[in-house]
Order: sequence, then structure tokens, then C-alpha cells
Amino acid sequence: MRRLDLATGKLSSQDTQQLDIASRPRVPDQGAIEGAFVLRKDKYYYLFVSFDFCCRGILSTYKIMVGRSDKITGPYVDREGKPMMQGGGTLLLEGSERWRGPGHNSILKDEGTYWLVYHAYDANYSGEPRLRIEALIWDSQEWPQAPSGLLNHP
Repeated sequence: MRRLDLATGKLSSQDTQQLDIASRPRVPDQGAIEGAFVLRKDKYYYLFVSFDFCCRGILSTYKIMVGRSDKITGPYVDREGKPMMQGGGTLLLEGSERWRGPGHNSILKDEGTYWLVYHAYDANYSGEPRLRIEALIWDSQEWPQAPSGLLNHP
């Protein structure tokens, strides 16, 4: 994480400190953390990331994970309290029979609805990538949830 210059939107030349906010041990058959997106909602900052492997069509294993913090700089923890700097992350969305490797998401808030925007590979169409947009649900503990059966929709 790096501070931005509010006037230009570019990296700050005044504050060049880089903060690590998530990490994952290197393990065979597991990919890195990619596609980080931070969202502020009410009293928390949410860090959405993609775990595992993208860009392999129907063989993609990407999935969307999330952690939260009361400060933008962290520490971010998952639902069980495991720090994301120690490989933690609560599963938000993983692939299904049709929609493989969902990931590299962002969140759009429009008129009170939080929209999950991501890509997934459509197994019904030779693994072609598709843009997906779905409304997020927030549970009583203020954690985001993908609607039940989300990836089974056309």
C-alpha cells in the first residue's frame, strides 16, 4: 500500500513508505495474492483479494477472499481473526461447475447497494472470460457475503 497525492492521483513523492497489508506463504499449487481492492463501509475497511491462479480458462482456480480492519493501513484479519499478513482471508466467492476462477474484483456502491464486479470463466462457452456484476449481501456481523447460488445464474 502506498499513499497517493490527492491533487494528481499518482503516488505521493512526499510519503514513499510502502506498507505490506497481506501475504501468503509460497506453497505448491497455490498462487499469490492479486487484484487487491480496499473498500470503506461504515466503521471498517475491507480488503478484497484474489487467491490462486487466474487466466487458465476452465482450469482457473481464482477465488475472492476478504479481510477487514478498523484502519486503512491494517492489520486486516479474516472472520476467524487470522491476519491476512499470515495467509488469512475469508472466502467470499469461489468457482462453480459453470463459472470458474472468479476474481480480480472491485466494489461499486450505487444508491445504497454494493455491487461486486469481477470476472469468471464460462465453462459453457469453452472457458471464455465474462464480466460478472452481482449485489453483495452484508450479514449481521458486517461481513460481505455472496448471494447463495451466485455463480449458478446465467
